[in-house]
Formats: sequence, C-alpha cells, structure tokens
Amino acid sequence: MIYVVQILKKLRDENVDDEGKLKFQGDTLLAQAAIFFSAGFQTISSTISFSLYELAMSPDVQEKVLIEIEEVLNSHNGMVTNEAIQNMKYLGMCIKETLRKYPILPFLDRVCQNRYKIPNTNVILEPQTTVYIPMIGIHMDPQYHPEPEVYRPERFSPENFKHMDPSTYMPFGHGPRNCIGERLGVVETKLGLVHILKDFKVKTCPKTVPKIKFNPKSINILRLDTIYLRFEPKLKSS
Repeated sequence: MIYVVQILKKLRDENVDDEGKLKFQGDTLLAQAAIFFSAGFQTISSTISFSLYELAMSPDVQEKVLIEIEEVLNSHNGMVTNEAIQNMKYLGMCIKETLRKYPILPFLDRVCQNRYKIPNTNVILEPQTTVYIPMIGIHMDPQYHPEPEVYRPERFSPENFKHMDPSTYMPFGHGPRNCIGERLGVVETKLGLVHILKDFKVKTCPKTVPKIKFNPKSINILRLDTIYLRFEPKLKSS
C-alpha cells in the first residue's frame, strides 16, 4: 500500500494549478487511496488464505514453492525486493491457480451497448441488457481446465498459459474494464506469502476441512468455515 500512496502523492505534486492540468487533491485524492485499500484488503487476505490452504493440501507443490523462495532470496542477500518477488515464477503460477479455483468474484456483470446476436445461436441481446458472466463456472469447467478440482499450478506455466483462451481465465475481469488493481493485488499477495513461507511450512491439522465451502450469503468468494492450518517453523541452516 505504501507504493500506492507514493504514486498518489506524486500525482498530487505534479498536477497543480497549471492551466489544462487536472487538480488531483482533496476528496479526489482521498477517494483513490480509500478505494485501493477497501477493495484490496479482504480480497488479498482471502487469496493468501486460500493459497496457504491449497499448499498445505499439496505438500509437493509447497516444497517447490519453498525451494524457489529460498533460492531467490539467497540470490538477493535475503532481501524481499521487488526484483526478487518478480523472479518467483512458480509462486506466481500458484497464485494464478488459486485465483482460478477461488476468483474474487463469482461472476462479472456488463451492460450491452449495441444490438448483438450471439454467434451460432438465435439469441439477440438488445441495448441496455445486463449480462452476467459466470466466472467461477468457466474456471471450473473441465472443458477448459481439465480436472478443475485439482490444484495444479503448472496449468499456468509460460508454455501452457500462452495457449490458454483468455476468456476462460479472468479473475480480474477481461478487456478494457478489467481490475485496475490487478498488478498491485498480485504483488501484495506474493509479499504476504513470501514473508510467511520463508520462515514456516504450512501443514494440515485435525481441524482442517477436506474441501472449502463457500458462504452462500456473500457476493464475494468467501469461505463458510474457518480455515485451520498448522504452521511449523523452518529450521535455520547454520
């Protein structure tokens, strides 16, 4: 969040009273900071929780993540820098897979602007028709993501991801109106996971549920029950 504040401050300082330039201060400035914080707080914490749960349920995947974190941090003198975060490719694949199974929103909503006939059908959408896109249904469709219940980060390897139809994976929306906070959200999620996993292994415990159930009363993808996990401190090498 500190990086967002710095960017907003820079915009405020650069957009002063010069003619033809936007005045970026007061309520406008405050509103931008507030929306980034409110929109990113619960969503990022949920993504971190779901990621830790899946890593605990998939020890082989977690081991690959732990090895990558250790190797990357060692190459950066133990510092969690932006460059180090960007170099954690497998962790990024894990976050993508988490967002496939647990997208922030279960659906997208759009309003049709022009009369449109859906290809290969007789369905015509009239202007101002609201269209709901079942995002989680697409993410969990075996036609697009085989064995959708399996947590498999390799789906998002560079080789596989470039062949994936963009309309079958859209946790941050799609097109010109996709989520403005996508890059920030991914970086913050990575930071949270790195600071946990560099010191701890996460494991299941007797109270860990075999499958997460969603809260049917929430508009966001939220767990119905508490996620119980066990955090085991990693032994420091001498």
